[in-house]
This record gives sequence, C-alpha cells and structure tokens, in this order.
Amino acid sequence: MRCALVFLLCCGAWAAGDPVKGREEFKTCLGCHNVDSDQRKMGPSLRSLFGKVMLHNGKRATVENVRAVVLDGYNGMPPFRMSMTDAQVDDLMAYLVTLNSKAPATAGTGADAAFNTWCFTCHDPRKYGERGPDLRGLAARGKFADGRAVTQRALRRLMDDGHGTAPPLREWLDEPSRQAILNYLKTY
Repeated sequence: MRCALVFLLCCGAWAAGDPVKGREEFKTCLGCHNVDSDQRKMGPSLRSLFGKVMLHNGKRATVENVRAVVLDGYNGMPPFRMSMTDAQVDDLMAYLVTLNSKAPATAGTGADAAFNTWCFTCHDPRKYGERGPDLRGLAARGKFADGRAVTQRALRRLMDDGHGTAPPLREWLDEPSRQAILNYLKTY
C-alpha cells in the first residue's frame, strides 16, 4: 500500500475528486473509448491510460497532461472545458487514474515486442525524428548524434534515466524487458 502511494505521488498519477462519481462522468466517454479491452473505438482504449509512459500526443501520461487533453481536446477529440465543471473534471480524473494496468506487449517475439510496445511510438523511422531519433543501425554506426560512443552502458542509462522528453523507463519496465530492448537495438 505504501509503495503504491509513493508511486502515485512520484509519477503525478494522483487526482482530487471522487472516482465513483468520475466513473459516472466517464459514461459519456464510452462511445469513443474502451476501458474493458484494448480495442480501439473512435478514440484509443483507455484501459491502461496511466499504465502507459506516453500519450498519443507525445506527452507523458500524467494527470496534468491527461486533464489538458480532456479540457482542450486533441486530434479529433472535442474539448470539454465549457461543458464540465472543475469538480466534474476532478472526479473524472480521479476515475481515469484507476486505469493503470500495464499496456500489453504488441505482437512479435521477445525483443521486438518490447521495443514495439515501449519505444516505437517515439522512435518510428516513418516519423523522421519528429518525436525521437531513428534508432535503426545505431549499434552499427557506433556513435550517437552528439558524437558519444554507443555502448551498452550508455544505452542503459538513457533508457533507465530518461532522455529528452522520454521518461525514465526503469519505473515502467522490468529488467527482462529492458534487457530485451537493449539486445534488440544491437540488431535493429
């Protein structure tokens, strides 16, 4: 219990409000969002909203960033700033914080499944560095963009401690998943 409280406070995953009332508020969201499965409706599934590292807009999954999406809208989602009171938004956020199961691994085998689940959203080569650099061939190049040598230790530090806008993954990924990603980067 104490660890869960520390986790929620450290990660910003805490919201004032009543989650029971928030669940009632959320009923209007069910037309576009699932919470019982990972199946996408018109909008993304929110089953693991606070179990994710990043939101679809590239920002961290924090109460503040999710609240901003609810209030201001994003990518076709309408803004609710004018249709909800502060208390209703607080209640909704208190409910959304309970949606914290870990995102399931995507299809694939071992290392590529871990990379595709946790890294690909930002390091997708089709996005041309929009969120994060293309990591294909990183090990073969042997140097980061800033000229530092690519070593297992340097990669581990970037992954564990965070970098740029990427959060520290040591709190999100278990050791085997982090190691699988590091092994995959050697061949990617």
